[in-house]
Amino acid sequence: MTGNGRFARRFAQLLGAMAALGMISGAATAQEHFDVLLYEDAGGNLAAGGSDVDTAEAFPNQNVFEAELLGDTLLPTPTFVGDEPGFFSYSDTAVGGPPVGFPAGADNLPGSADVRLNFRVEPTLGLSFARWNDGLGMFEAPGAGESIMLDTLLDPGGSIDGTSEVLNLLLGPTSATGALDDHPDYELSTAAGTGVFLGYGDASVDGFGAPTNPFWIVFGTIDECEETETCNAMQEAFNVSIEEQIEAAILYTETVLVPEPSTALLVGLGMLAMAGRRRAQRA
Repeated sequence: MTGNGRFARRFAQLLGAMAALGMISGAATAQEHFDVLLYEDAGGNLAAGGSDVDTAEAFPNQNVFEAELLGDTLLPTPTFVGDEPGFFSYSDTAVGGPPVGFPAGADNLPGSADVRLNFRVEPTLGLSFARWNDGLGMFEAPGAGESIMLDTLLDPGGSIDGTSEVLNLLLGPTSATGALDDHPDYELSTAAGTGVFLGYGDASVDGFGAPTNPFWIVFGTIDECEETETCNAMQEAFNVSIEEQIEAAILYTETVLVPEPSTALLVGLGMLAMAGRRRAQRA
């Protein structure tokens, strides 16, 4: 068995152990329709978290986002596009509130400041773009021609294909009061077909010396019939399968790729190590 295969089996065992102990909840998957929140933390640093724009609630610790790419799976070579997640900053008026969940001592972005996005090589995977292998339960390098194009109204951008990066993609300026609610366009290459994919990046804002903490975006190809609730049985089955893969990919990202793994993960690893020692002693 290859190193990746051994890791996949170990990860599957870990998930089973964590689920048995009730360590896994639905919270990891309840992230769709969230934007990336950009703000200045209490220490004056540029930071990224999550924002439920509909409820104006902030989630400063969120760093993994779900993104649905919509297309017509009845076509021979469908094109999948989307504009979620967007990028958001509260206005001066809103911060005076402050919004629910917004960190104490934090502030919104400065007014009239350019916001740029950087899509980089993910350090653990060594890939800027990755495909989810549902059989192995892990991300792997994309195939030939598989990529995602990133652009905005102000910047033609470029694509990430596993090795390439897109840096300093101009999203736009904040308003005079620091507000921002802009969405890049994401378009999957037709060579990629369908599936679940991963991107990784951060944001830069004028006036700050360093970019935000990183964020991970899990892209899934969804039949656009979901938007009009007109799916036939085949389309519905396709969407259910992709949504299940998105959930698994988000959980993998949160537990394997995001730095500083949770206590639950460490406990689970400890349990696996103990089980391994017991098997060795019995042998």
